[in-house]
Amino acid sequence: MSYYRRHLPHWQPGNATYFITFRLAGSLPSSATTRLKHKKIELQNRLSENKLNSKLSSNIQTKIIRAYEDILDSKGGGPHWLARKDIAEIFKESIEYRNHKKYDLIAYCIMPNHVHMILKLLVHNLNDGEFTDYPLTRILQDLKSYTGLIANRRLNRKGSFWQSESYDHVVRDYNELERVIIYTLNNPVKAGLSEHWKKWPYSYCDPMYLPDF
Repeated sequence: MSYYRRHLPHWQPGNATYFITFRLAGSLPSSATTRLKHKKIELQNRLSENKLNSKLSSNIQTKIIRAYEDILDSKGGGPHWLARKDIAEIFKESIEYRNHKKYDLIAYCIMPNHVHMILKLLVHNLNDGEFTDYPLTRILQDLKSYTGLIANRRLNRKGSFWQSESYDHVVRDYNELERVIIYTLNNPVKAGLSEHWKKWPYSYCDPMYLPDF
């Protein structure tokens, strides 16, 4: 397993499946960000006291995700650059280009101000014959850096396009994987942007993983 750090340490087990959320810079007001950080710390403290309770772990992670999601899906402030077809296409093409090169893509959904991805890290052979996974940190930094640069040029703007922090969660079993896939695909429906997930032009799921819902 590997670790990386920005403001908080992250755990990256090799060859894992991840549920990832990242959002546009400025998509959450500072007051909401502060409130959600306190909520996240509170929930994570509860989680650390119950290390062996996988069901509680899943419930707490779901609460953290939904707390952010409720604000992101609201019609209030913040940029919604990904609502533009040309900007969304930049990110869609970039996600799919890296599929089977840096990761195996399971599902994604591009929303007006944030993105969900579910992916499995690939394992590659080093020169000395050892095997390791592609670091998630490097993948996300590359993806966000490239798409942010191209999108800013298209928008004729400068400054941060993506929020520096991303949320990533290790998917621990098949049942949890099914839940996060359904959650991801239904995001536009929940936000009132589409009647059915299949009608949203910026959602995808590998047919092998598609739940029956």
